[in-house]
Amino acid sequence: MDIYLVRHGITDWNSEGKWQGQRDIELNEEGIMQAQAAAERFKNMEIDGLYCSQLKRAIKTAEIINQYHGLQIERYADLNECNIGPWDGKTLDQILQDYSEEVKYWHNDIWAVVDGVESLGDLQRRAVRALKKITKKHNLNDKIIIVAHGLAIRTILCWILNLPMNQHETYLMENASVSHVIYDGKYQYTISSINETWHIDKYALKYSITSQEKELD
Repeated sequence: MDIYLVRHGITDWNSEGKWQGQRDIELNEEGIMQAQAAAERFKNMEIDGLYCSQLKRAIKTAEIINQYHGLQIERYADLNECNIGPWDGKTLDQILQDYSEEVKYWHNDIWAVVDGVESLGDLQRRAVRALKKITKKHNLNDKIIIVAHGLAIRTILCWILNLPMNQHETYLMENASVSHVIYDGKYQYTISSINETWHIDKYALKYSITSQEKELD
């Protein structure tokens, strides 16, 4: 089974360097173009299922990809981005200034209890649960697309790679990127690629965001 994990296109908050968790921010014009590039990437591929989170930026990305497939898009709350509570809408510098100890605790302990903030462990547990529910619905030869969020996708990849969750920042997860996972239908998930963005370049769509902005989910 081929599983394509797609991060949503860019939003104004991404461009402004604001951290977005479950705040329901729309794609901006550039994000729509990025989603269209992803759609072109999958245009001539037979897709057997299309899934996304319940947040607008993921839904819109999935809808744009679906224009060539006409599938029933299924939305999973378990694919939503991490609930970051009081950090939502703040820049990384603001968060580190106002919540430095809490952020350090949250990052280093995946079961950290920080008021109003979902732990990385809880995020990973529900994201992997969604992945397993989705793959169970499909046959071995199916190809499926899951549109979600930077941190949520990273937790899935960390689970597959058996990496500690605090290592999730060691690889980029850019807007509208595609990470390809292969599932053997029984127990084994294998990563074929992470953070593919060639489709953005191929379809001549420009997006200029800094490496720091790329980290803001």
